[in-house]
Amino acid sequence: MVNIEIRDVDRESIDQLIDLCVPPDKKDDSLFVEGVNVKRRWAVKVLEKYGSIAKLAYLNSKPVGLIQYQPKVEEKLVEVTCIFVPEEENLRKEIEKSLLNALIEEAKKPKPFFGNDVPFALVTWAFEDPGRYPQHEFYRKMGFKRVIEDDPLLLYYPPKEGYVYTPKEAKFIPQEEDRGKALVFYDPSCRFCMYFSEKIKESIRKVAPNIPYCAVNGKPITASFVDKENFKKEVRKALKNSN
Repeated sequence: MVNIEIRDVDRESIDQLIDLCVPPDKKDDSLFVEGVNVKRRWAVKVLEKYGSIAKLAYLNSKPVGLIQYQPKVEEKLVEVTCIFVPEEENLRKEIEKSLLNALIEEAKKPKPFFGNDVPFALVTWAFEDPGRYPQHEFYRKMGFKRVIEDDPLLLYYPPKEGYVYTPKEAKFIPQEEDRGKALVFYDPSCRFCMYFSEKIKESIRKVAPNIPYCAVNGKPITASFVDKENFKKEVRKALKNSN
């Protein structure tokens, strides 16, 4: 029987949470270094606000798995954004099950940001990791339900019996000032955020090489943030032109 210890992430263990997700061959990659910094800033801010953003699983004092989440206060939900065990040798030790069970138990306790009540539900989008056991099947075995019958990936778990989750309709409203530019969004809670953003930019460049990705003072900025010197030059020029 494997003895798994589950601990809440605190200020001292934020780096353990982040390091667990970074591929060993990417630790010195500039995009991942920037992604780590972005996630660390996000983690400190959200941890101070809500007191809990993730749990780590330990075997012999070594972190071997994580579950990450954040409250959606306006909807009274907890969004589970990631559950991950990186090393294949640990995949059949029920680490993910222990992590999710710990979060489910926590969700049954009242929280001040939910008006001293429990959340209506845990909600997740079960993205698939190639070569691993399908996440949506794992969640279903753990008691999660489909939000939409023909979508196996969007799932929820209601701590309160009888609650049925209905997602809010999201609508993108285009802005006139964005015309002619490409807006690339990223999630600061993910260490892959800068890497994914840059890969999206590369794909856009192949189709529209001259389209800008952001604007400063109404002036398009075409240099990548990775090209720091040219990026800074373009920003300074855009600001100078306003004087």
